[in-house]
Parts: sequence; C-alpha cells; structure tokens
Amino acid sequence: MKTALILVGGHASRAGGYPKHQFICGDKTFLEKQVEELSACMDELFIVCRNEDQKKDIPEFQNISYIHDIREGQGPSGGIHSGAWHAGGEYFFVTACDMPYLSCTVIVYLFQAAKGYDAAVPVWDDGKYEPLCAVYRRDAVRNFYETSDDRRLSALIQGLHTNFVSTHDIRLIDPDLNVFCNVNDFESLSKINI
Repeated sequence: MKTALILVGGHASRAGGYPKHQFICGDKTFLEKQVEELSACMDELFIVCRNEDQKKDIPEFQNISYIHDIREGQGPSGGIHSGAWHAGGEYFFVTACDMPYLSCTVIVYLFQAAKGYDAAVPVWDDGKYEPLCAVYRRDAVRNFYETSDDRRLSALIQGLHTNFVSTHDIRLIDPDLNVFCNVNDFESLSKINI
C-alpha cells in the first residue's frame, strides 16, 4: 500500500495568510491538482491540517481522509508525525500544499529508492534537502518522534537511515524538476500562471 500526505497546516505568512492550497494553477486549485495526481498512483491519501478548526475550511474530496497534527505548532514535523500514526502503508510520501506540479513518476521512483531505507529524500548539489517531496518509512518516523524532541526536518532526515537521492537522478524523469516548484506568495504565483 502506498500512502501520501498533503500538509495544509501552515499559516501562509508570506501570502498574507491566504491559504496556499487555494492558489489557482490553470483552472484548478493547488489542492485539486495534487489530489488528482496523487489519486492516480496512491492507495491512500491524507490531508493533514494543523487542528480540528482548520479541517472545516478544507474542501471535501471523495476517498480522502482528513487528520490533524498530534502536536500543534510544530510546523511540517507535526504533520509528518501525525501522518506516520495514521498511514496504512509501510512507506508514505509527503508533500506541501504549495507544490502544484507533483509527478506520479517521480513519486513512484522515490518509493523504490526508499526500499531498504527509512527515507528517500531528494538532495541538491549544495546539500539542501527536499523533505516535503520525499518518502518516509512509517515505523522509523514513529520511533524518531517517540525518542526525540527535535522537530527540525533536518534532524528527522539525519536521524533516519536515509537514501539521499540526487536531483540529477530525478532530472532524468522530470527534466525541468517541476516537481520541486513551491509557491509561497502571490508574486511567485503570478509567474507560474503566465
């Protein structure tokens, strides 16, 4: 079973508080695009909110489960932690709601790269990670958060047996690396909608 999490719990401070999952790309919201793409290659899909109140503001989709952070106020780590407790699959994919160009081809590649590891995380030449376009092993994440109070994503990645996947390898599947495009503000949004 392949599980995916879409993290929608951020406060979108760079977008003036406007929910980024409602940004429009083409004729669909980011969230609609993500759900459509992930539904094509995942067995189970969770939308992870920061709390119960936020869940009321998220559009409803069929065959999608809505959960919220176990520990609120911990950023993306809170969403990943919660997802690890709900995921039915041994491995799960994580994305942020501001990444409109998900690719099943890349995601399936990351699932394959995670086999035998606790995570498969893309990494750029300068050493920067893409922790919100990555695959994690459910039990390893649960164990990490049971034994560590460090909520930095870098601590999670370094605390696991991680397969660091070069972006050069991903470029062979996604030549422009669109899968890593994230849109944090209205200026960036205007550039992708030209």
